[in-house]
Amino acid sequence: MHVMLIIEGTYPWYRGGVSEWVYQYLSHLSDTTFTLIQIATDEFQGLDPNEALYPVTPNIQEFLRISPPEFSEASFNGLDSWYEEFIQTMSIDSASYDLIHVANTGFAGWLGAKLSEVLEIPMLLTEHAIYWKEVQMGASALECGYKIPTNEIKKQETVGWFKELARFTYQHADQVISVSKVNISEQLKLGAKNVAYIPNGIPVSFLVSEKSRRKVPHIGWVGRCAEMKNPLSFFDYVSAFRELDIDPIFTMLLSDANEKDLKHRVIETAKAFPEVTLVWNKSARSYFPEFDFLLITSHNESQPLVMLEALASKALPAGYQVGDFDQKFGLSFSEKTTISYHVDEITRLWNSTNEFKKAIESKFNLVRDNHTWSKLFDEYQELMSSLAAHKNTVRN
Repeated sequence: MHVMLIIEGTYPWYRGGVSEWVYQYLSHLSDTTFTLIQIATDEFQGLDPNEALYPVTPNIQEFLRISPPEFSEASFNGLDSWYEEFIQTMSIDSASYDLIHVANTGFAGWLGAKLSEVLEIPMLLTEHAIYWKEVQMGASALECGYKIPTNEIKKQETVGWFKELARFTYQHADQVISVSKVNISEQLKLGAKNVAYIPNGIPVSFLVSEKSRRKVPHIGWVGRCAEMKNPLSFFDYVSAFRELDIDPIFTMLLSDANEKDLKHRVIETAKAFPEVTLVWNKSARSYFPEFDFLLITSHNESQPLVMLEALASKALPAGYQVGDFDQKFGLSFSEKTTISYHVDEITRLWNSTNEFKKAIESKFNLVRDNHTWSKLFDEYQELMSSLAAHKNTVRN
C-alpha cells in the first residue's frame, strides 16, 4: 500500500505530540510505503531531513516540502491557485496512491481533500487538534509556522476561514479519526461523518513496573514553549507551594516553538524561582520516571500525549481539566477552583501514601491496557487496508 501523508511542520524537526504520533505511525506501519508532503514555512524548508530530531523512516519513499498559502490569498480562489502551483511542481499520479492521509483540517486537510476530490483517491483524516478553536483561544502560530494575525478583527476572520477549511475537509474525508473524545462534538457540528475515536498512545517500553518513593515530590512540566501550553502558569503553582510546609523538586522541560517573546518571559520569570530547573530541547523520556506529578497548564488540548507518557512512568497528571484530561486520567480541577486549592490537594494526596499509590495504579493500568502504540496502529492498519481495498474495488 502506498499512502500520501500530508502534515504541517512538526515531524521530523520538533518535539511534540503530533511529531511523536507521526514518527510512531510511520515506524509501526513499516510495510506501508509513504510519500510525505510537509507544509511549512521557508524556515523549516531549509533544514536537512536526515539531520532532524526524529529519524526519517526507511518506508518514506519521497519527502516533499511546500510553503503554505499567503494570508493575503485567504480565500478559496487563493487556495485554488496554491493547489494549481502544487500540481505543476509535483508529479502526482492517482494510480500511484492507494490512500491520502491528512493530520489536520488546516492547509494539509484542504490540500488532501482537493487531491482526493480530483484524483478520486480515498482520504483518511486524523484530527489531533481543532485548528479554528486554537486560533480562537489565542494561538500565535500554527504548526506549519503560519503566523496568526494579532488584530482582533483579522483573528476572527481567520477563525471563520479555518472553520470553512474544516467543513471542506470533513466533506471529502471517507473516514475521520479523532484522537480526542471531547473534539468529536465540534467535528460533527461542522459536518464530519464516519467519525471514530482512536486515542494517543505510548511505546510499551515506557511502561514501568516499579517506582521508588522519595521524601518530597518531584513536580514536572513538559511541552512546547507556546502560548497555548501556558508555561508561565507553572510558576503560579511554584508560588503556591512556597506557602506550604513542603519543598518539592521542580523541573520544566521546554522545547522551542518559535515564540521568542514567550521564551524570553519564561527565562526571565524563572530567575525569581531558583528552585525551578529549566531544561531546553531535551527528550523527556529519561525525566518522566523521576516525576511524581506532571502539571498540565494548557489553555486548550485534545488528548495530551504527555499525560499518557507521565502515567506510563507512574507520575500523576494534575491541573485544570482540559480536553480529554479529566479525573479519569489524573487530578483534574474545574475552572472555578484556584491554583492554591490544586496545590493543597496535590500535597494532601502525596502525604497519603496509600491513596496516592492507588490513584496511580488505576490510571497506569488504563494506559497499559488501552494506550499502547502497537495496539492503536493495528487498528489504523486494518482501517487503511479497508479504505484502500474499497478504492481498488471501485477501480476494477
